[in-house]
Amino acid sequence: KKAEEKPPESRLTDQIYQEVILEDFENVEFTDKNLQFKVTNEQKGQLRIRSEADNAVPAPFNNSKKFLGLKVYARKGDHFTIIPARELIIEKHCKSIGVWVYGKRFAAELTIMIQDVDGTIFNLSLGTMDFLGWRKIKVKIPAKARQQDEYLNRKTTMKIVKLIYSPKNDTQVPMWQTLYIDDITARVREKYSDRQSDEW
Repeated sequence: KKAEEKPPESRLTDQIYQEVILEDFENVEFTDKNLQFKVTNEQKGQLRIRSEADNAVPAPFNNSKKFLGLKVYARKGDHFTIIPARELIIEKHCKSIGVWVYGKRFAAELTIMIQDVDGTIFNLSLGTMDFLGWRKIKVKIPAKARQQDEYLNRKTTMKIVKLIYSPKNDTQVPMWQTLYIDDITARVREKYSDRQSDEW
C-alpha cells in the first residue's frame, strides 16, 4: 500500500518549525575542566575537540570540521558530566533537541539536562549508545516543561545545562569507552504572543 500522507494540519505544524544549531563545536574549546565526575575507584576521563586534522571524521551535517570527543575509563554506576563551553540558550518554543552522536557499541546512556523557564530541571534520555557510526538522535521536550510565562510578552528562555554519560557495562573491571558528539540542534518556532485587542 502507498504510505499515507500526513493530515494537512500536521503538515502545517511541521512548516512553522525550523531547525537551529545551538552548538557546532567549530569555535569553542573544551578541556578536562568541562568534564566532571567523582573519582571513587578507578574512573578516568578525558574531553577534547577533535578535527579532520586528527584523522577524525566529523558528522555528515552542516559541513562539520570539528566535534567533541569523550574518553572514559569506567563501569556501570559511574556518571560523567559534560559542561557546555558556553550557555546553550533556547529563546523560541522548542519541540525537540537533536544531537549527532558517534557510537562505538558501548553499553552506555546519554542524557541531556535542560532547565525550563521556571528553573525546573528535566533529564531527557537520548537512549543507549550501543550502535556504530554517526547517528542523529532526537528527543522531544516534555509537555510539562514550561516554555512560556503566563505573561505572554515577557521574554523567557530555556537552556541545556549539561550532558551526562552513564556507562552500563556490568563488569568487575572498568573499561575504556569513547563517544563523539557533534552538532546540537533544536527544532523551534516563534512563541505565541497576545496581539488581540480587548478594546471593543
